[in-house]
Amino acid sequence: MQHYSLFDTHIICAPLPSEKKQIETVFEVPARDLSVSWYGTLNVLEEMPRAIENVCLEIDFKDLDSKHRFRTKLRSARCSFPNLKTIVAPKTGPLHHHDLLVEEGISVILTQSYSTTSSPRRPTPIGWPCRNIQWGLWEVSRDTPKQQVRIGNFLSCMTRKRQRPGALRVWDTASQAGTYDHKKIVRATRRIHTLVSKKSVNVISLDQFPEFISRGNSREVPASILKAA
Repeated sequence: MQHYSLFDTHIICAPLPSEKKQIETVFEVPARDLSVSWYGTLNVLEEMPRAIENVCLEIDFKDLDSKHRFRTKLRSARCSFPNLKTIVAPKTGPLHHHDLLVEEGISVILTQSYSTTSSPRRPTPIGWPCRNIQWGLWEVSRDTPKQQVRIGNFLSCMTRKRQRPGALRVWDTASQAGTYDHKKIVRATRRIHTLVSKKSVNVISLDQFPEFISRGNSREVPASILKAA
């Protein structure tokens, strides 16, 4: 039986295009059999001509001005997308109202960066770019060092050999400006297709993350037996 702690786990994230002429290129990406987590603001998500699975709501910093405004935005999004479980946090500034997110059915936040502190009740696998903020809510970092590795570099190869198996790799295929980048997502999906063909990786969407990690992981290091119980 394949245990996910022995294989790298990959999550592909991509922003939806804001220009209509780019929309059709989204469906040309060779990723129909891969779980791609598409994100965008509510107006962009609602303008997509086809139903998209694994939708993630991108939050604008102004949405956080008040708790009421934030709740209204989340409920509007859940009205259009009942299965919405993931949001993308602004690149700057902290994201508050964690209790509100859980109340509105959000279980995963894709964020730029965070402290390594995690809830002792839900210890994270060693080296995974994620943390459990509170019960029912996870943060996953979009800034994965793996994306910066040069394959031809000898030192990088040696570093990869020393890495433990079972790492979490997040592929955020947005351009530097944060917009849809067709070439970047094609390169990422082709790379992961190759790994999948070798049966050496797991590929999941962001909304699958809580269930996936709750299955148990041999690399978790709880602070104590009582806290792990």
